[in-house]
Amino acid sequence: MSSFEFVTHHAASLEEFSRMSQVAGSRSDYVQGGGGNTSCKLDDTLMAIKASGFQLGQIEPGNAYAVIDYPALRGFYQGQDPAQFADIEKEGSAAAKEATRTFDGLPVLRPSVEAGFHALLDTFVLHTHPVYGNLLTCAAEGPQIAAEVMAPTGETFAFVPYINPGAQLTFAIQAARQAAAKDGVLPNVIFLQNHGVIVTGPTAQFCLDLHDLVNAAIAAYFGVSTADWPDLEIVPASFCVGDDTNTAYRSNSHWLQNELKTQAWTLEDFTGKALYPDQLVFLAGQVAAAETGSLENFAVSGPAALAKATIFRQSGEVLYTCSANEAQTIEETLAAVLFIHRVVRARGLTVSPMSEAGKSFIANWESEAYRKSIAAK
Repeated sequence: MSSFEFVTHHAASLEEFSRMSQVAGSRSDYVQGGGGNTSCKLDDTLMAIKASGFQLGQIEPGNAYAVIDYPALRGFYQGQDPAQFADIEKEGSAAAKEATRTFDGLPVLRPSVEAGFHALLDTFVLHTHPVYGNLLTCAAEGPQIAAEVMAPTGETFAFVPYINPGAQLTFAIQAARQAAAKDGVLPNVIFLQNHGVIVTGPTAQFCLDLHDLVNAAIAAYFGVSTADWPDLEIVPASFCVGDDTNTAYRSNSHWLQNELKTQAWTLEDFTGKALYPDQLVFLAGQVAAAETGSLENFAVSGPAALAKATIFRQSGEVLYTCSANEAQTIEETLAAVLFIHRVVRARGLTVSPMSEAGKSFIANWESEAYRKSIAAK
């Protein structure tokens, strides 16, 4: 089957898949950079899922996704004991690769590393890293808050303690949903500790509406709303490094500048004490702090940039020396980290970062290195 035939045959489902992805992906309070993933089961065999390294907003009926034989991938996870595998991530990755299907003319792309749990869930799946949902998942009191927040909604949910993304997470989600089932009905909402939120359902609109509902309920618990999330913008700043190649940008976000000036932070809060995996992927080794001076001083003195992102502590300014796409991703991630820290603490709760073991896994995981290389383009 050619790509034209494939896209035409599944046009309605692919349009809804694209719409769901673009709507969620248009909001930096829901996903930052290439974070999050979506999927749609097209028929009894094939599933379209966001390709690794791409952004949700890039998904179109003919681009930015991979196609999976989802019953085949389900077969790897259902009825299996994860303890039996010598290298569960290697085996899970191999299973996803083996289940990937190609069509002439359709870009051959690597499926999201989280294809496994998508295969197990309902027709449409929306997984994000929302700043509101992560107020809950990154708080030590998260499980208790989830129960309180979700009770008025009438929705059942599963809360999955932190576990490494990939095959291990898929097995954990499968077990948590089964344990949380009510009257035999599996929950449509899944909270992933130090990670994000998953919603699943029969239609794209069902997922979008449920996702909005869950995040609004959590935001209300913490005393914030979507109005508290800032507009985030970068603008060219090539004058800072004396070139005109548009490889230098600066933050043009007043909210971020003010937070960086007034909120207590250390560089380690951004690059080491990660709240969730994407923070490590997008910020570790990418950010430096200039303890004195401002962007103007820096431009006049003309030294080499300290890192892809240099934060000027005294002024709150940020200089980016990387592609526009990467600069915007770093900008959004810096803002997300600051937002979560400020709001959780203002509620009198405890921010709970990832464990050292979890951070080590992400830092050395080939799949994340691949995703980062694609996202930086």
